[in-house]
Amino acid sequence: MTLVTAQQTQHSTSIPRPSMDEVLVPGLMARALDQQYRKGFCDFVDTVFPNIYYSYSTRVELPWFDIVHGEQCTGKALDWGVRSLGAFQLGKASGKQEQILTSQEMYGRGLRHLVQSLKSSAAASTDATLGAAILLGVYELMNATADKSWLLHSRGISHLFQLRGAKGHTRGFGRTLLLSFRGLLVFEAFTRGEPCFLETEEWRSILPQVLEDEERRGRSCRLGQLMDFAFNEIAQCPGYLVKTKVLVGSSRAAEAERENLICAVNKSREILSDVETQMLAGIKADLEGNEKESREFFGLIPSWIKDDSVRFSVEGVRSGLALLRQLSVVLSADQTRQKSVSPWLTLGPNHNEWEVVKDTDQLARLTQERSRLHLMGPRQQSSGKLWHDRIALSMGMPEKG
Repeated sequence: MTLVTAQQTQHSTSIPRPSMDEVLVPGLMARALDQQYRKGFCDFVDTVFPNIYYSYSTRVELPWFDIVHGEQCTGKALDWGVRSLGAFQLGKASGKQEQILTSQEMYGRGLRHLVQSLKSSAAASTDATLGAAILLGVYELMNATADKSWLLHSRGISHLFQLRGAKGHTRGFGRTLLLSFRGLLVFEAFTRGEPCFLETEEWRSILPQVLEDEERRGRSCRLGQLMDFAFNEIAQCPGYLVKTKVLVGSSRAAEAERENLICAVNKSREILSDVETQMLAGIKADLEGNEKESREFFGLIPSWIKDDSVRFSVEGVRSGLALLRQLSVVLSADQTRQKSVSPWLTLGPNHNEWEVVKDTDQLARLTQERSRLHLMGPRQQSSGKLWHDRIALSMGMPEKG
């Protein structure tokens, strides 16, 4: 498993910093500082991830705020992960660089405790260890200690999810952890150009059990259900993209393999189209003042975030549909090309260059011209206060802007 090493957390600075042993002294001061950082963590969530957090926090049994303020033992790595983000938020809010430096030291402590936890197979599979890995990975997103270091953390987090298995994420804190990070796992898969492990049947098959549990506890809502159905299809998109590039780049692809991929892509398109239709129906009912249908659609999602929660969710669905339509065009055109008479025999040397393709028309034209394809995954916008929140809520597929 790959994780950022503790040595990478050392930032060069001439500012002397007291160790946390000196800062967090025993007694009342230690408890007061700890509570301050835990409140800072909640402020961090409210500032950076408000929409994704409040879109699921009322549906799960153990939301992050309950964990942070609860009395149950969480583990040293998780505790320091919470404190590091809390201190980071306090530093950003106050503009105090020394607070940011303190958060870096806390991050380093959390990382060292996480490494110790990973040495034990029993500890490595706990909620606390995965939770700590997620928080430290989020810290890297916000205050990177090395270039693209969040990808190292995300890869390690993926391994922990798979080590625990899908059934460990159907309820309780495990469910919260999956909802917290699944969009970033899909985004990571696009970034790496690899399939996402969440596309497998093991992970897709837990959805009925999850929805039944929410119904039983009276915590379900139609929007949440639709987001889960949509995610099951969107999680397959990185894999669809990889398979399409392999097939289009090969002159010996099996016809059955291409047909199976076309069928799978079209099936996901149908499901996402149905999800989009139902989401738009819920939005319409809310806009028209239909209180009964609006309550069923949004459930316990707070009214102040419902507009962004549904907007970014629909954005993810539409981004997924756009990609699937493009892949369908590419695969169909490539199928026709493969049946033609030896088109590859006439290719010049320049036809083997990869090209970046941005729209459906260009995809179809380039495929017909027998070019190889390199399709773009989602990229970060140049601005956007809540970009990471948007990635998470759009299920890893925000629109490019």
